[in-house]
Amino acid sequence: MGELAAFDINALLNSMGSSPFQAMFYIFTHGGWLIFIYVFWYLFKLGWLEWRQTLHMRQKQWIVLAIDVPKNTEKDPGQALRGVENIFAHLAGAHSSHSWVDKWIKGAVQDQISFEIVSIEGNIQFIIFTTRQFRDLIEASIYSQYPEAQISEVEDYAKQVPSSYPDPEYDAWGTEMIPAPNKLSTDIFPLKTYPVFEHSMSGELKDPLAVLLEGFSRLGPGEQAWLQFVAVPIEQKEYQQLGQIVIKKLKGEKIESKPSLLEKIVLAPFNLFIMIANEFMGSAAAPAKKDDKGMDLRMFNLSPGERKVLEATENKLSKIAYKTKIRFLYIGKKQVFKKPKVINSFVGFMKQMNANDMLSLKPELRKVGLSGSFWFFKDKRNNWHKTKLIAHYKSRSAWDGMPPHYMCTEELATYWHFPHTFQVKAPHLKKREAKTVEPPYNLPQV
Repeated sequence: MGELAAFDINALLNSMGSSPFQAMFYIFTHGGWLIFIYVFWYLFKLGWLEWRQTLHMRQKQWIVLAIDVPKNTEKDPGQALRGVENIFAHLAGAHSSHSWVDKWIKGAVQDQISFEIVSIEGNIQFIIFTTRQFRDLIEASIYSQYPEAQISEVEDYAKQVPSSYPDPEYDAWGTEMIPAPNKLSTDIFPLKTYPVFEHSMSGELKDPLAVLLEGFSRLGPGEQAWLQFVAVPIEQKEYQQLGQIVIKKLKGEKIESKPSLLEKIVLAPFNLFIMIANEFMGSAAAPAKKDDKGMDLRMFNLSPGERKVLEATENKLSKIAYKTKIRFLYIGKKQVFKKPKVINSFVGFMKQMNANDMLSLKPELRKVGLSGSFWFFKDKRNNWHKTKLIAHYKSRSAWDGMPPHYMCTEELATYWHFPHTFQVKAPHLKKREAKTVEPPYNLPQV
């Protein structure tokens, strides 16, 4: 039996030959070709899908909508932000499911909506970049909360700056905001949102957007600053499933992982043997009753900080979520280009919503952003990053660059909302000065 069970590795090596090329040929002819078939099929699928989606996206009609915020609104700041949160919740209706034919033959993809705040030489404008088919949905969402707002279609401001760098006249700096590492390595954790900035007694809300708009308003001739939130409506099922895993980890519950297809195939013979053995030897003992006592004690022993994180995460999961990409660009003529002038305001604005015990966003400065710490070919690499960042910004791509992350409607409303003019004193913020009303029904006709 011992001789039968022995495995002669030397015989196998001798049959493969002493040459590495012979060994490779032996492996290829004895099943290794399956690996090449799998790799080829995988790459073919990626190439095919990208080709079909590119053709599909070229057929889309994209528009730029400029929103002039009402100068005087009856909403208090907290109520106004809840109104913008309702706008984001309403716009989640843009999500659509695609069949196999839609995805693989027609190349259909979910259309994104880009929410932008732009300062061109100190003049600030709120922008929405979307497809023409979503215009009615967007206008209905905004008018339902701000009946006096004015929405107009304009030319794309991003086309007015150079696309390739280095440029003889312009310079640029930019980055994407990504989640900083946290204890569970997840973007399900929430950021700070506008209720945190609301006084618990007086109800007064200090608008976190004020610092950004103040910095944007200080730009002069030849300078521009662009902030972009590219939001992709998603199917909420996967988001909720990931969220429930995070909730269980925070509660200390055991997470049961389902075996993969490969694990099922490998373990199938052993499971069959165990089942046959149980039939011959009698039924297996009933599984012990699950003891939830330890889990209950864990729940009671949560510290105030841990309980706050749990409650905040559950609150985020109760909201509608988007896959979101955040980009920032500062572009200016070289004679007036001064990065600290606006970049510090931008980073400070973003850090207001960071929470060290939950989720924080940070500028990415190595793979897509610009950095002064590159050791080799610093200028060449930074110029390449500038060119790619501006190209991705102009296309409003949610997938180029760093991976997008989850943001709920409350988080999006905290970053992008129409400011209250008595709190935000930016002098060049585009506002509607007068209210438009319908003429009297009995006005004489000329």
